[in-house]
Amino acid sequence: MKAFSGSLVSSCKQNIGVVFGGIDFYPLKTLSAITAVTRRFYKNWDQKRYEDYLRQFSLDESKQFRSLSNGMKVKYLLALALSHHAALYLLDEPTSGLDPVSRNEILHIFTRIVKDGKRSVLFSTHITSDLDRCADDITYIQNGTVLKSADKKTFLHSFEHLRTAGDSSPLSLEEIMLRTEGSDPDETAL
Repeated sequence: MKAFSGSLVSSCKQNIGVVFGGIDFYPLKTLSAITAVTRRFYKNWDQKRYEDYLRQFSLDESKQFRSLSNGMKVKYLLALALSHHAALYLLDEPTSGLDPVSRNEILHIFTRIVKDGKRSVLFSTHITSDLDRCADDITYIQNGTVLKSADKKTFLHSFEHLRTAGDSSPLSLEEIMLRTEGSDPDETAL
C-alpha cells in the first residue's frame, strides 16, 4: 500500500470534520447552495443531523453566507463539520466570537461527541475557561514551540513552579498562561 494512495487519503477525509476561521466560502451563495456542494464530498452525510443543527443553531438556509454574523458563521461551519459522522474534529477557535450561551451550547456538543470514546475533538483556543470546561488533554504552544502536552491534571501540576509564596491553591489555566507569557495577573485584573 502506498503511504498516500488516493483511497487512503479519501478514507481519511471522510473521517475528519474541519472548521477553520476566516473561511468565507462564496459570500453571495446561500447556505443551502453551499451545503448542497459540501454534502456531496461525504459518503456518510447525515441530512437529519444537519437539519437538527440548523434548528438548534437557528440558522436559515435561505440566507447568504455574508449576511451572517461571525458567531452564526461559526455555527454554520460547525453544522457542516458535525454532520458526516467524522471520528476526528479539527477546529480553530470554534467558540471565538460566540456569546456565552452559544459557547456553552457548543462546548456541551463537544463533550457529548467524545463521551463514547470513539471520536475526538481537537481545538485551538485562547479562551482558557473553555479548556477548564471540556479538555481532557492540553497542549500549550508558545511562539510555535510546544511548551507542554499532557492530560489536564498533569499539565496543571507541571506548572506548580510558577506559584508564588502566597499562592495556596493550584494555578488556573489562565494564571499559568499569564505567568508563562510574562504578565502579572494582578496587573491585568479589572
